[in-house]
Amino acid sequence: MTMQPSRSLSEISANGAKYNNLPLNIFSKLASASTEKETLQTIVEIVYQTLKCDRAVVYSMQSESMCKITAEAVTPGYAEILGTTIKDPCFEARYIDKYQRGRVSAITNIYEAGMSPCYVENLTKIDVKSNLVVPLTAPDNSLYGLLVTHQCVRTRQWQQTEIEFLLSVADWTMKQMFQQKATLDLEQQISSNKQTQELLNEITREIYGAATSEEVLQIAVDRGKEILNCDRVVVYGLQSGNQGEIVAEATIPALASILASVIKDPCFEYRYIDRYQQGRVRAISNIYEAGMTDCYVDNLAKIGVKANLVVPINRDNGEIYGLLVAHHCFSFKDWQDSEIENFKQIGFHAGLSLSKAKLKEQSVLVEMGLRELNNTHNKINQAQTKIQQIDKPMQNTKRVLVEIDNLNKLLAREINLINHNSSSETKKDIKLISIIARKMAMNSSKLRESLSDVNRDRNEAQDVLKQAREDYRDRDRELAPSPLDN
Repeated sequence: MTMQPSRSLSEISANGAKYNNLPLNIFSKLASASTEKETLQTIVEIVYQTLKCDRAVVYSMQSESMCKITAEAVTPGYAEILGTTIKDPCFEARYIDKYQRGRVSAITNIYEAGMSPCYVENLTKIDVKSNLVVPLTAPDNSLYGLLVTHQCVRTRQWQQTEIEFLLSVADWTMKQMFQQKATLDLEQQISSNKQTQELLNEITREIYGAATSEEVLQIAVDRGKEILNCDRVVVYGLQSGNQGEIVAEATIPALASILASVIKDPCFEYRYIDRYQQGRVRAISNIYEAGMTDCYVDNLAKIGVKANLVVPINRDNGEIYGLLVAHHCFSFKDWQDSEIENFKQIGFHAGLSLSKAKLKEQSVLVEMGLRELNNTHNKINQAQTKIQQIDKPMQNTKRVLVEIDNLNKLLAREINLINHNSSSETKKDIKLISIIARKMAMNSSKLRESLSDVNRDRNEAQDVLKQAREDYRDRDRELAPSPLDN
């Protein structure tokens, strides 16, 4: 960003014949100066060329007795002191106050000005014979430093116009520098706000992308701790009465974990629940000076808390789920408005996402149930197919048994006829055949009984399958999505 030189500075530098011969590129250079260092360097060059002095410098105050040369324009052959830090015990504290109130020092001859010997000695080391000093005063009236000109080749009587010029340059310089600083601060703030908003958008996407309530809460504490750069962030899930549980936590390694701690807090008056449900936020920079009850302070002190920030987590129906809490444990902290607002946003989106995550969890359960139903349905169909496969052999077996019965009856009748008309030897053979026939009849009877058992089991299996099908249809209707869910 470029800054245009003020009209007053241009006018002052052009006043009188001795000031109207400045190179035009000086102001072009000043216009392009965008930093404190560039501005100061350009200003000393303007002063050096305008006043035709041997050296022009800026002394930036470091402490009451120390300063640093942060800009310099000097005639070749004389000592260069740019970057030098000067410890000047002769520069007494009272001079700071005087320069802060506008003191100007115009010295024609340093050896005749009544200055302390050590100050004269310091100036002599850099060949100074005359100097002109004006203050650089910040907008808050603090002393930034001094704008100084040195005459080295000979002594010099400083003119009133020269003093006024240097004062005007000093005033313009400080306004220009702090305008640049304000612009830079604003740009940095805008950039920081943009980065923070991008981070919040990223956090929001993560929260809404979570598949479960546990993931939602863990993302909230992890990213909340990151954006606040604090020591611990927890979710305090509210339960019945005055009891709650720490259901999510992000903490630095130096702190003991309090995850899953069940806290029965008689100090947490339940009128606060309604307030938090309505959006209450509490930012406490020092728990010992916040006017809280002693037991509440003791509870926080037990887990190392010195400052905390509390925002609500409300579901999308307005019902409060719990609190998102940030802890600062190793020092007190003044929570900034931007930090509070960012933390509120995380708590807000976590609350909305809890309901969505719950729906996702229910959807997963429904899908699992439907898969189980499909598996059951397949098993029912397979069992029914097997039963149908058994039916045909059973029917064939029944026909065979009928034929065997008929043959047994026929055989028994023939045996009786033969037995009446046969000899004793033949009767022996008939007796053996009769025994075999009875054995066949017994086996046939057992086979019939077995077939009856199989048939009974088959009927029972069909009853079970019928009931399973009815249960399947009922469960399918339960899991079917409602039109209201869309």
